[in-house]
Amino acid sequence: MEKFRQPFYHGKSTVLDWVPNDTEKEFEKHLSTHPDSPHLLEYQKNPIKYRLNNYGFRTDDDFVEGDEGTVYLGCSHTYGIGHHLENVWAYKLHQKIGEGKFFNLSCGATGAASHYYFLKYFSDKLKIKKVFHFFPSEAHYRYGFMNQDGQMEVYAQFFHNLGISQIPALWKRYLIHPTYHNFHNDVYKGALKNLCNEIGCEYIIDETSKIRYRKLGNLMGQTGLCDPYHKKKTSARDLMHYYVEYQHEVYEKFLMLSNEKFTLI
Repeated sequence: MEKFRQPFYHGKSTVLDWVPNDTEKEFEKHLSTHPDSPHLLEYQKNPIKYRLNNYGFRTDDDFVEGDEGTVYLGCSHTYGIGHHLENVWAYKLHQKIGEGKFFNLSCGATGAASHYYFLKYFSDKLKIKKVFHFFPSEAHYRYGFMNQDGQMEVYAQFFHNLGISQIPALWKRYLIHPTYHNFHNDVYKGALKNLCNEIGCEYIIDETSKIRYRKLGNLMGQTGLCDPYHKKKTSARDLMHYYVEYQHEVYEKFLMLSNEKFTLI
């Protein structure tokens, strides 16, 4: 089977100690700033391992044509950046109610177009029992464009905020506006629902974010989301992504939605 042409991370079986956003340099900086943080010290003692399968997705299950399993779609929260895999909502949900292999088709910094891209590619290669899609508001302003080689390039609001957008004219005219943003995501959510209908599997989506934003133009202002000294919540290693307890809340939400027998529109 032809390998999946995707530009995210390694795209092959490997084990990584660090990934974008959760880097060794940033971790050392956090430790220097917060040397007595119980959470950071625990990560230092028990480091995270990112185990990627034969397609470069974060799951211990390789994808072989004809395999049966449950799909989990999403961005860095579903991939589990800054977290041990056992604390990630998708992994926990799969252990509880997942069927077959753990098809974690997630990747950091992606939006609805990429999620559709992943599911579409594997829809005729894997036997998908059910699809769980976590699509919080911080993943909404992300747009995927296909290049001539069949690879997805993602442009997102954090590019704009950092002043490195490669498409400033297009961004300012269309992509940053809520009108197009809503239209774009509705199109791809509709496409995902229709694809699941064609496959004959249930599609369950949660768009509830755990982040409070100051304003629309700063949707990715996530630096310092986690308190490294929080007494009741365990921070992500990068101090950027959800607390461990927030991951658990996402897991519980999907359990509830699953029990409600979500019906395709």
